[in-house]
Amino acid sequence: MKTALQIACKEFSDRFRSGWVIACTAVWLGAIALTSLFGLIQIGKIGWQGYERTVVSLLNLVQYLVPLLALLLGHDLVVSEREDRTIALSIASGVSRAQLLIGKFIGGCLALAFPVSLGFVIAGVVIGLGAGRSGLASFIVLAFSGLGLGVIFLALGLVVSIFCSTRVQSLVAALLVWCAAVFVFDLVALGVVVSTRTNEATKQIESVTDAMHVNAIADMHQAFESGVDNVPQAKPAATKILFWTLLANPVDLFRVINLPVTTEARVPAPVIPLAFACWIALVLSAGFWRLRRLDL
Repeated sequence: MKTALQIACKEFSDRFRSGWVIACTAVWLGAIALTSLFGLIQIGKIGWQGYERTVVSLLNLVQYLVPLLALLLGHDLVVSEREDRTIALSIASGVSRAQLLIGKFIGGCLALAFPVSLGFVIAGVVIGLGAGRSGLASFIVLAFSGLGLGVIFLALGLVVSIFCSTRVQSLVAALLVWCAAVFVFDLVALGVVVSTRTNEATKQIESVTDAMHVNAIADMHQAFESGVDNVPQAKPAATKILFWTLLANPVDLFRVINLPVTTEARVPAPVIPLAFACWIALVLSAGFWRLRRLDL
């Protein structure tokens, strides 16, 4: 473990000296500050939002930007040393491949956690001084879940770096992984749900678009405003499918964690850290399997 920590410290120091950590800190802090300051500009308000409004405004930013930063950080952790012929020297000096993998992963986590955590802490203090402490818990949940999301995608970037043979291939593969997780997965899941439940989807679309159902839609809105629950509950089978779909994509899991508690799509609190840990363990296991078979 001592060797792995030495590799991790070297990775972090290299990223810090290169300016990557400082640049990410500035970008992330600026993104949070601007989102909190100008988040209500569409309704003609400018000023510091509270924690709850900031969380709503930051949700999309975190789910897009943090995975991208993590993949850009992790995509060259191994492949760069393979191209420079330095990884073979490390192996020849007595460093095992498991130590190399763990050290690279911990170093990448430090390089990612420093700017993300510092940005959340500084912005959180400023928001608290400017708008009060109401809703602080939701902001803390967003910070920790966003950091966990970044760690998962850092592990994915590290595995991409192990499987690819050049930096260009690794960068393209990392961007494809980002697009697949953030955009493609939801589109495919939505297509599967619509195609397997065509009759229900058709009836719902017809009831909303058909001009003859105006009164029914008005009654539905009136029932919602009066607090009467006339909305059919999800079937147990559909709920189970939704649960496993959320666990299959860390981005969707992150969204559910930070959604309001009134939504039906919920994951039990004890399952969340277990799901994050399983994702990291499975991804790193795949990376170690590939690293053992590489001819370095």
